[in-house]
Amino acid sequence: MIQDTKLQISDEELFLSAAFQKHQTSLAKAATGRSRYGLQVITNWDTSEDAGVAYTDNYKIHCNAGNHITQSFPSRFLRALSISGFTGHETAHLRYSDFTSLNLYLTKLEQGIFYPEPPEINDPEYQKNLDVITEAMEEKDRAVCLTLSRCAAQINNILEDIYIEARMCEDCPGTFKQGIQMNHFRMTELIPDIHDQIAQGYQPFSIMSNLLLSYCRTGNINNRTDYSGEYMDTLMDCTEYIDEALNAPEGKARMAASNHLAVICWKYIEPLVDKMREELEKQDEEGAANDLEKILGNELTGASPLPIGKNGGIPNNLGGPSNGSAPGVDLSPKGRQELMEAAKKVFQEEGGRIELAKTTSIMDGNNPGITFENQYSGSGYEHAASNLARILTDVATGIAEEKYEQELTEELQKTADEINYGNAHAGIHVTVHRMNTVSDFLIREYSQIATPLLRASKRLQNSILPLLKDEAEGGKQKNLMFGKRLDMRVLHREDGTIFTRTRLPNDEQRLAVGLLVDESGSMDWGDRITHARKTAIVLYDFCISLGIPITIYGHSTGYDDVDLYSYAEFDSLDASDRYRLMDMSARGGNRDGAALRFVAEHLAKRPETRKLLIIISDGQPAAGGYSGTAAEADLRGIKKEFQKRGVITFAAAIGDDKENIRRIYKDGFLDITRLEDLPKNMTQLVKQYLK
Repeated sequence: MIQDTKLQISDEELFLSAAFQKHQTSLAKAATGRSRYGLQVITNWDTSEDAGVAYTDNYKIHCNAGNHITQSFPSRFLRALSISGFTGHETAHLRYSDFTSLNLYLTKLEQGIFYPEPPEINDPEYQKNLDVITEAMEEKDRAVCLTLSRCAAQINNILEDIYIEARMCEDCPGTFKQGIQMNHFRMTELIPDIHDQIAQGYQPFSIMSNLLLSYCRTGNINNRTDYSGEYMDTLMDCTEYIDEALNAPEGKARMAASNHLAVICWKYIEPLVDKMREELEKQDEEGAANDLEKILGNELTGASPLPIGKNGGIPNNLGGPSNGSAPGVDLSPKGRQELMEAAKKVFQEEGGRIELAKTTSIMDGNNPGITFENQYSGSGYEHAASNLARILTDVATGIAEEKYEQELTEELQKTADEINYGNAHAGIHVTVHRMNTVSDFLIREYSQIATPLLRASKRLQNSILPLLKDEAEGGKQKNLMFGKRLDMRVLHREDGTIFTRTRLPNDEQRLAVGLLVDESGSMDWGDRITHARKTAIVLYDFCISLGIPITIYGHSTGYDDVDLYSYAEFDSLDASDRYRLMDMSARGGNRDGAALRFVAEHLAKRPETRKLLIIISDGQPAAGGYSGTAAEADLRGIKKEFQKRGVITFAAAIGDDKENIRRIYKDGFLDITRLEDLPKNMTQLVKQYLK
């Protein structure tokens, strides 16, 4: 089932799975260390054209696994690596970006103040631009201040992206580096040619921003049609500031460079001021600024959005950025071109590495799918590939186990429907409930209370294990009262224990155990259900540890019907039954006879020679038309009927319920009130039925 499921899992199922998100979170936590306690990576799936890629609010990293960049890669492994690259990019912001200074930078620009310092321009033409901007800022022209702040923010984010990615690739040269470089290359490829941008009606500032981005990423530009107009001239005037800023250790240096670049690009920003002025007449400042950001963001190809905090603001630093330092890689134009060539190797060659995996993008008609696999053997690749294979197997295992549990529940319900429950339960419907998946809450609850109970289970195992071992290995029994062989060495004994018997090894499993727990409302009184739950945990761990088959059920009533709760099954595969026990609780009424017959029938079908059915109850059957002496007689009849079929029924009592239990079941009781006495009492019971 797991292998078949792996072939059917889509990218969306895999990348949105808890296992994949947990893996991405572990990567981010490993890179940030203790400075970002509680950091979490969350993935979503949005394939629309204007969908975002990734962002961080300083507490969580959000990655859109359906983004067009990730989905442009031909294999599942490469798409997974792309998502890791975006996780690495946002983690780099958390490690290296100075959010506090960035927030101050944008706030000051909105107030009409250059931060960290006013730009100094030598070129007369650009000096005129600076004079116009300065005059408008002194007059607190809101249209100019808001437009300039948003455009300068976009320029700064381009510079910051390149810097933090270089730092991250240097410090984390494995999965993060591979993913970042691969996305780096793909996003650059997607930037349209200058002529195409002009023909498609891009905003002049968007065209200039794409040129800046292309140069920052590659040390070159996408100019397939040999454009040589004013945009190229402006870019040449920007390169000096860009090259210096990319290698600067402090974020303030990139902010200062952004101010210079904004002044140089003013003629492309100025048309946006007029649009901003028009929008301010229609709506408030925040709405107008957001509309401008949206326009510019849609036309900027291959850039990541600014980190955002609560209410859309720049997040505050948690513990501050790491100490600023220049990247250890060469970010000169030539160095950036070499990095791009290295990035190509990550996905140029496709071959036999990853297990067969059907892709979601090639499933039309009768096409059975196609596998693309990577042969690049650079740093971190092997580990990344094995991680994806492991995660895919984990996800497939979870889906297969859930399907198996669903089929198991359906089979149990079919069995329940086929049982003849007798006249006392005529017209009563039995419903079997079983959780297909176990929540993290139940797992945490189990972990909090299990330690002393597992110690009790260990003591119980230590007392029973010698008996099971002797039975399996065989041997000679001595000092018997009766037998065919005399032990000549002990004829002098006066107590008559002078016989011996040789037992052959027994490979046959002799014992199977069932536990039935009353979950009626009255079990809530006096912590009865708590004692029942702890007994179930001890007994389950004991049986599983010693290889004894065990099934555990709870029962209650809803209206006139019987509800059975399957906590542990003989044929369960997902290893989560111990956690299902935490769902045990007091509910409605209790029609004990119907529940007892179902579990006894379930146990009677086992191949073991001895079947022990333990009932935990307060001794008060109470359901519509089922109570008092008639109900107790029904229980005794069921017990006697199944005893003939090899099912020994034994009742457990809690505190003052002993007399009720003795009256109904006759053969005594097992006191489960005190945890410290439970191993001793259970040992006596199990020994009794192993003899």
